[in-house]
Amino acid sequence: MPIVPVKKKSDIYYIYDSKADRFRVPLTLRAPKTESRTVDWKVDTDSYVCDEHALNDLIDDIERDNVDKPLNLELDTVEFLTDIVTLGLEMRIKDILTAEANLPANTPAIKWDIWDQASPELDSDPIGDIETGKAAIHAVIFREPNVLLLGKAVYDKLKHHPKIINLIKYSQKGVVTTDLMASLFGIEKVIVGEAGYNSAKEGKTAVLKYLWGNNAILAYVEPRPGIKKFSLGYTFQSQKFQTRRARIEIKHSDWFEVGDIETEKIICKACGYRIEPAITEA
Repeated sequence: MPIVPVKKKSDIYYIYDSKADRFRVPLTLRAPKTESRTVDWKVDTDSYVCDEHALNDLIDDIERDNVDKPLNLELDTVEFLTDIVTLGLEMRIKDILTAEANLPANTPAIKWDIWDQASPELDSDPIGDIETGKAAIHAVIFREPNVLLLGKAVYDKLKHHPKIINLIKYSQKGVVTTDLMASLFGIEKVIVGEAGYNSAKEGKTAVLKYLWGNNAILAYVEPRPGIKKFSLGYTFQSQKFQTRRARIEIKHSDWFEVGDIETEKIICKACGYRIEPAITEA
């Protein structure tokens, strides 16, 4: 979701559930010495509240004194904290986009990891399924979706799908990349959701999973966010990512914190189309 800088931690934002006014063609003829016709784009509103998301860690003096020269404890600590805070942001976005109330799941007739069946009609058709999703979005907002987000497991299966391999086998690389897949699907950008997380509680045996599972999400994402512009969702951010440090003498340690202040919101549900489960397992 594109970041929209905001000055206030809480305010209202616009939701575009009804697009009738945006596409109605009004009378534009103006007679001499008369005013032009006034038009407006009616929108619904809701409120947002930006929350602070932050984590900290300590570097003990003993750790610092014993670290080998090539290592940079401060840089490693800040990068570690940034990675975890960013993972939390991605998790919240995933929860929003995969909520049935926001983007209902559309299950393909034949999942994309099924091919080479006895009869061609029993093979999956990811290209046709993507075209169906594109048409569903375009029929409502009259714009082509420009982003396709694929879970890592979904992307790995699509790379080897015979219908896709057949279409790109004469390309210069002959290997399926995100750029080639975007060109094949007629999408500006294909994003692979490679993030993973540990779903087990602290102290328990790790249960590692891919964050985006077996989802494929088509979306129109406004490249220049604005009040009266369609987009699937925005991240309202009242404070950019910042790194703070302090000395905690009683603990003989340097304290580092990384965080920002933001919230994520759906703006126009019609700008998204979710295919799930795209494959039999993730």
